[in-house]
Amino acid sequence: MQNPSVSGLFQAIAARYDRMNRLISLGQDLRWRRQAAAYLRALQPKRLLDLAAGTGDFALAASQTLPSLAEVYLVDITPAMLAYAPAKKPNRPSLTWHIVEADAHQLPFAERFFDAITVGFGVRNFSDRLRALQEMHRVLRQGGKAVILETGVPRNPLWRALFQVYFRFWVPLLGALIAGHKAAYTYLPESTERFPHREGFLYLCQKAGFARSSFHEFMGGVAILYILEKDD
Repeated sequence: MQNPSVSGLFQAIAARYDRMNRLISLGQDLRWRRQAAAYLRALQPKRLLDLAAGTGDFALAASQTLPSLAEVYLVDITPAMLAYAPAKKPNRPSLTWHIVEADAHQLPFAERFFDAITVGFGVRNFSDRLRALQEMHRVLRQGGKAVILETGVPRNPLWRALFQVYFRFWVPLLGALIAGHKAAYTYLPESTERFPHREGFLYLCQKAGFARSSFHEFMGGVAILYILEKDD
């Protein structure tokens, strides 16, 4: 199961989640999502899974970037987050959004159901990342791709030190002042530091069945995009 305590945090901050994302990332998080979705253009996916969909920002970016899409399934375990998603659906009659409350560790979809998968800052919150990645591999069709955005820690020592001061002290303060929930934005830097970044995460993806995988860094490693391909 996805961690119920983490789900409770997101339930509490749902109303201010988008605003906090813009503040924390200095407005870059939407651009990162669009750039991530662009890696799926050549695939021309028709059916996409947006896992840990939250309020629908990644689904919106994918819908705007990928004209081939006919169906987007927005899946999240927190109904308070998903409640904000329908309002973001683009006005495209040929495009259908399906809002689904479900656990990433046990997806309610058949094998090879999706052409592509997006995950925006969600894998870090899964209690069993390998199991969730295996589920993603199961529901992705042969030749399909998954793009995963996650928070990162810069490798450059000076940039890392500056970023950690911002992330550990300023972000929780913003969380208390803007979202009224310091704990949620203390969890963010703590969970980021515990995450197996770069090669460590790619190793986990390979264990899940994604033999071909790579990563791309944004803003010197503040955010990292993982690109996974299913060969079999």
